Amino acid sequence: MDRKKTGHDAAVIVLVEESSQSLILTQRSPQLKNHPGEICFPGGRWQPGDLDFYRTALRELWEELGIDAGRIHSEVPLAVEKTLTGFIIHPWLAKIKALHPYRLDDQEVADVFRIPLNEVCRKTNYQPIRIEREGMVFESCRYVGESDRFVWGATARIMMQLCALDLSH
Repeated sequence: MDRKKTGHDAAVIVLVEESSQSLILTQRSPQLKNHPGEICFPGGRWQPGDLDFYRTALRELWEELGIDAGRIHSEVPLAVEKTLTGFIIHPWLAKIKALHPYRLDDQEVADVFRIPLNEVCRKTNYQPIRIEREGMVFESCRYVGESDRFVWGATARIMMQLCALDLSH
């Protein structure tokens, strides 16, 4: 990797469940200090022991959902996303035959759920939003499809990346 990794680098697994043709998302625990209750992909900060960002994403997948790297396949890096809080997120698209069995770490994750890929990939399910922080206005988006969860920001932007991909293989 050419760029120096920092404490503000993070990686996520954008996990597609083949048996249901769905995208797997998690809801962060309400007791977490940062982003409590928000919807996200399994993932987290890069740590010095991680060989690369893909290994960061795999480590976090194991920590949060107890899913071993041997169960996933077809790993593809997606475009990096930046957050308002200064994180640089390195997303990795991967597939898994079935989500079960998994072990939820309830210290980090409150819930895991699915959104059908046909809904995720419908471009009309995304709306632009404006976010104001410390006197600055930022443009982002939110997912408004068939889900009662509020999905926005970097997570929604990563989901939008899937609209341009052929996920049938």
